Amino acid sequence: MPRKLTRHTVCAVGVTAALALGTAPTALAAERPDSATSTASGTSVSAADTAAFTKIAEGYLQHRADTVTATGRNRLTPVVPQPIESSLRSELVREFAGLAEQGRAYVKASGGYTHAKVKVTPGASELHGDTATLKITEDTSLFYPDVPEGAPEAEEYSLTHALTFKRNAAGAWLLASDKPDIDTGDVTTYLAAPAEGRTEPDSEDKGAPAVRASLAHPAQPSEPKAAASYNYSKMVAYANKYWKHPNDDYRTYGNDCTNFISQAMYAGGWKPVGGSLLDRTKNSKWFYGPQPWTSYTWAGAENWYFFAQVHSKRTKPLRNVWALGTADVLQADWGPRPNNNIDHSMIVTAITRTERYLTYHTGNTHNRKLSNLIAKRPDAWYYAHRT
Repeated sequence: MPRKLTRHTVCAVGVTAALALGTAPTALAAERPDSATSTASGTSVSAADTAAFTKIAEGYLQHRADTVTATGRNRLTPVVPQPIESSLRSELVREFAGLAEQGRAYVKASGGYTHAKVKVTPGASELHGDTATLKITEDTSLFYPDVPEGAPEAEEYSLTHALTFKRNAAGAWLLASDKPDIDTGDVTTYLAAPAEGRTEPDSEDKGAPAVRASLAHPAQPSEPKAAASYNYSKMVAYANKYWKHPNDDYRTYGNDCTNFISQAMYAGGWKPVGGSLLDRTKNSKWFYGPQPWTSYTWAGAENWYFFAQVHSKRTKPLRNVWALGTADVLQADWGPRPNNNIDHSMIVTAITRTERYLTYHTGNTHNRKLSNLIAKRPDAWYYAHRT
């Protein structure tokens, strides 16, 4: 999700250098690092130390994921894995207790998760004396109970981390910090509120999005999607194919959620509007091109809202999130203090009678239950689009 390039900063550019929408920051969860561990600065990390770091990371992240599942939420005292520095251990004891409580909220909302499966892929590393850093990619599945026929079996996410390790007096390596690349997205196994975008002047539109969707389950079933000129199955297929590894035909951004949504809409038949360099700041235009010929609406969450719902009328507002159908879009203005600044965009990739499953970039996530997202972020403001 790139940085909002209008009044609101968003899901598109998490690094300052990416402001021009033509710069190509590294894609979240798209790193495919080599097995080599040498660095341009600092000392090369040995294969043995890299293996040790990876083992520590696997234990730590498995414990973190377990806290929201049946494995962890029933513990009276959440377990913090060894070996962890004492300062980080104190933080994790508090955070794991909060995650276990969150896991119990998921049970009430949807049945929760039964268990977690975590895979860690090591990447680049650096060693400076008794401090080492390791970049990793975490691929985690959180499995659902009592899965209806044809429904997703698990929520999946792929997340990059920068881990810091420090060597103690006895020569043992201890995990000292974890910096996950989440930004304005949301990942189930982290409690901190997603980042908010900076506020900048809009090129055109003023004021807040008009229709905020209710979170209450409606008394009557939602009406089915009407036939349209768009191919919803292609939108869903695109999201299912590229949720984890971005499509190489497009640039990616430090916050990539709305870029990803625009690609899915394009795959399903949305046609570009505009295309000149002068058009790129206009919320009435929507197009992708070589840098810097890409509109703000393509990759900025609130810019996309104004194009989709206000100018082009390609989407219509839904007054209840449970009216969402496959290939519909849900956007969020995160709490705990929403500020009329849409931060995040998600697409519905599956539905059942009682559930909607969301897929998105930035904290690359596949088939997350809407009920679980609401249980974690009930204070957000949500905007639902019928595509």
